[in-house]
Parts: sequence; C-alpha cells; structure tokens
Amino acid sequence: MGLMNHAMEPNKLQKHYWIWPIAWYLFLGGLGGATLFVCGLLDIVFGIEYLLAPGALIAVGCLGIGSLLLIFELGQPKVFIRVFLSATAIIKWGACLLILAMGFGFLYFLFWLPPEWNLFWYGWVWLRDVCAALMALFGLCVVVYTGVLLCTMKSKPFWNTPALPVLFTVSALSTATAGLALASLLWGFPWFVEFWFGADAGSEAFLQAVRHDNELVVEIMHLADTILVVGEVIVLLLYVLLMRASGNVTAKSIALEWISGKKALLFWVGMMGCGLIIPFALYLLGGAAAVFVAPVLVLAAGLLLRFLIVYSDKRRAVPGEERYYARMPKGDERFLQSWKAPY
Repeated sequence: MGLMNHAMEPNKLQKHYWIWPIAWYLFLGGLGGATLFVCGLLDIVFGIEYLLAPGALIAVGCLGIGSLLLIFELGQPKVFIRVFLSATAIIKWGACLLILAMGFGFLYFLFWLPPEWNLFWYGWVWLRDVCAALMALFGLCVVVYTGVLLCTMKSKPFWNTPALPVLFTVSALSTATAGLALASLLWGFPWFVEFWFGADAGSEAFLQAVRHDNELVVEIMHLADTILVVGEVIVLLLYVLLMRASGNVTAKSIALEWISGKKALLFWVGMMGCGLIIPFALYLLGGAAAVFVAPVLVLAAGLLLRFLIVYSDKRRAVPGEERYYARMPKGDERFLQSWKAPY
C-alpha cells in the first residue's frame, strides 16, 4: 500500500509551498518600505514635512501586518525568534531590516505629533532629518529585499533572475506614490487638520495654506506615479519576454502561461490593462478619476503582481525526476487492484 500511496501523490513540481500570506507580505512589505523611502526623500530634498507623517504611520502599519503574515507562514509562530539566531539565512536580514524600518518610521511620525503630545523632541529638526534619512535607507532596503528573497531560490527558475528585484522595486515605488496620494486626501478635511494641529488651526487662512501644500504633494505623487507606471510596464514586459526566451524549459513554460495560457487573462486584462494602462490614461486626463480611481487600480495591480509571481513557482526538475513520475503507477492499474485483499 505504500507504493500505492506514493503513486497517488501530486506532482511535487506543481505544488505551491508558498501561498497567499507570502503574496500579501511581499505586497505590504514593498508598499510600506517604499512609502517610508518616498516620505524620507521628499522631506530631505523638497522640505515637504508634516503632510507626510500620516503616510509614514500607515507604512509602519503595513510593515507590521506583513511581518505578522510572515510569522504565521513560518508554521511555528511561537518560535519565530529563531530567525534571528541564524548566521546565514537571508530571512534573518529581512527581519532585521523590517524592525529598523518600522522603528525609524515610527520615530519620524512622533516628530509631527501636536506639541502638547510631543514632550521630548518637538522642534529638533536635525534629529528629524537624521531619522528621515535612516527611515528612507532602511525602507529602500526592505523594498529590494522582497525581490532578493525570491530571486535567490535557484530551484525556481521564474524567480531566479536579478530582474525580479528591479521589477519589485519599480512596482513598490509605484504603489507607494499611489498610496501617499490617497493618504493626502485626509488633509482636505477640516476636522483632520484641527485634530492634527489643535483647535487654533481651524481658521480659513490656515486651512487654505494646508490645502495648497497638499495639492503640491498630490501633484508630485501623480507625476511620479505616471512615470513609474510607464517604467513598470516596460520592466514587466521585458521580464516576461526574457523568461519566454530563456533556455530553461520551466521558466519558458511559465512565461507562456502568462502570455497565452491559464494566467493570460489576469496578466493582460488585470495587470497590464486595468492595473497599469488605465491608471496611466487617467493620470493624463486628470480630474476626479485621477485622484480616486487611478491610485486604487495601481495598488490592486501591485497586489496582483505578487500573487502572479508567488503562484508561478514551478520547481526546476532534477535530472530524471519527470521521467520517474511519468513511470509511476496511477493507482488504478490491475496489479495494484489485486493487492486490495481483505487481509
């Protein structure tokens, strides 16, 4: 019966060992890390300051939720601390980068709390600048790590390419600018401005100044995302076409699934059409659709990309493995049926 049970096992080349929690983690990790990077960069280079604080807090929340999903996917959440005890595991460096990015992101957010809440470092501009720089650095490292985590797996030919971290980085930056554009809408509500700055900031002149600054942030985010969407289209098409032209049979078969196979509808209509081309057109046209619809579509495309990549994890066969499985009994052969004796 042992032979029969082995014969009935699914083909291990097709089994998905990483499933939806990893896809969500890759999305939230890329979104959170890229958001921290963009917030720090805009603060240092352009001097856009308080408007970015809610975005930094949201980014820390995304990284925290992604970390919980990663711990859950490990299978033994109570012993996740062992991740930090390995000297060579790449996941250890990812865990350290996540902690540093979340730590500096939260500290950056604390600088922009109302004065009556911020009792320690309110007004310490130099310390905020240092925190912004470190937040941007570690945020970018988290973004790159999400791609490196997959591309180092030599048994997964569709992942095992240096082009994957590039694709994930461009996609993460695109989702970050889209997310910050949506988060900036909060400053259009007077109650939110009064909550952040206190009741004394509720004058019409102050609200108009905040709205003017916020419009500048939204314009920068939309312009940046327009450029990044074009870049993502180019990188994504090059990635799939390179895999299609690859000499590896497994990588080529997965690329064909994306181009004309069972994943073609998700790739062409969901990812390329609704997720990238339509938002690009909406950004160019402007109006309410560019403000509300385009960023949501870009975020959805970022999540769909991670799901497509994670579920394109067909393993490279070792020599003779496919022939071995092809020759195994299927379970309904005569000689196996004859073994089903009552004893």
